[in-house]
Amino acid sequence: MTSINKNISIKESLSTRLLLLTMVFVLIAEILIYVPSVANFRKTWIEQKLAEGNIAILVIEAAPDYMVSRMLADELLSSTETYSIVRKLDEDNQQALFATDEFTISERFDMRNLSAWNSIKDAFTTLARLQEDHYIIEVTGFGATSTSEDIMISFNEELLRHDMYVYSRNIVLFTIIISFFTAILLYYSLSNLLVRPVKKITENMIAFRKAPEDLTKTFQAEDRHDEIGVVMSELSAMQDDIRKALNQKNHLAKLGSAISNINHDLRNMLASVQLVSDHLSTIDNPIVQKLAPRFVKSLDRAIRLCENTLQYGGGEIETPNIQSVDLNILIDDVSTSLGLMENGHIRLINKIPPEFEISADNDQIFRVFMNLCRNAIQAIVNVGTITVQSFTEDDKVLIDVIDSGPGIPDKIKDNLFQPFKTGSQGGAGLGLAISREIIAAHGGKLELLESSAKGSTFRITLPFSQAD
Repeated sequence: MTSINKNISIKESLSTRLLLLTMVFVLIAEILIYVPSVANFRKTWIEQKLAEGNIAILVIEAAPDYMVSRMLADELLSSTETYSIVRKLDEDNQQALFATDEFTISERFDMRNLSAWNSIKDAFTTLARLQEDHYIIEVTGFGATSTSEDIMISFNEELLRHDMYVYSRNIVLFTIIISFFTAILLYYSLSNLLVRPVKKITENMIAFRKAPEDLTKTFQAEDRHDEIGVVMSELSAMQDDIRKALNQKNHLAKLGSAISNINHDLRNMLASVQLVSDHLSTIDNPIVQKLAPRFVKSLDRAIRLCENTLQYGGGEIETPNIQSVDLNILIDDVSTSLGLMENGHIRLINKIPPEFEISADNDQIFRVFMNLCRNAIQAIVNVGTITVQSFTEDDKVLIDVIDSGPGIPDKIKDNLFQPFKTGSQGGAGLGLAISREIIAAHGGKLELLESSAKGSTFRITLPFSQAD
């Protein structure tokens, strides 16, 4: 058996694709989480810095005349790592701490009522500013005691950027770990639920394609009730059906071969028997004259059986030679051929309108009606009628063959059109099978319309016109 691994490379295998897609999807999910989280980290970091500034500036309120020493101011600015802290109570009243060294504000940010989009944009702007080592920003926020007062602090953005990079690094490491373990868990789960059974199905299909009749390669479906379980069960059933069909085909092929081999000798023997039967009909003996017709009838049945078996074993039905056929005349010919014109016990009632034409192959359609009417004769046995009638419906021609026999037994209805299934009275059960194939080749269908103790009705449906 050809291994799947030899046909599919590792990078093209379902397992590899599943693993990579799982990791990609987890990374995408982590990115979608990281974007707002890093923006929130920047906002929280700045708010914490503003809170430190609020605490530091409150020292001024406890100082005499709201004045603090230079040493205390420098200590407060150093502990908060800021260059300035300004508490603005109103337009004319504010408290401030400033560093002694001169500094320049590079950019100002307002954290009051900051939108989510601006928060994300400011966060990635900060991360992208790699070349600015001394980039001082001023941030404005709400005061500690009331929203009517503001606090402004200035600091080196490098402090914020460094912490943001540390946070991002931790997120990346955490994401990689999560992605790895998630991918392994999903891969293991999906591999057992999907990849392994699909691989099993594929290997079995490859083996079945190479040796469909090998019973050792029978597919064993797993006891699952999901979609994969249904696929396995259906595959197993399909392979069993195909094996049965192949075995039946092989049997039919062997049967056809055997019959072909004896065909020549059988025809010679039947020809000799026919000469004897012709001679018997000339003997003026009441007993011979009484038995001769039965002998001839049995001989004809044997000949027809051989012909049907050989024709069915020959393969496909020949392509119909479509032409206009007068159905009324054709049914009369069938009646004559079956000897029903002179037979008073079984009558064929031809209800086909005069000059009612159909488009069909004359020989093949004649063969169909011969088979149907012969089966009806065998069903009636003694006294009865066979009625053939037709009518049109839309773009179709419907032809019914109705007999007054006892009906078809229920046990053979399901296999009525299967070869070698319903043969009786010396037949092989090929007549209906061949007839259905002929009608199908004409683009129509043959079906049993109804069957009861009062008789059976077969219906032929043909396209209204298909002649050239």
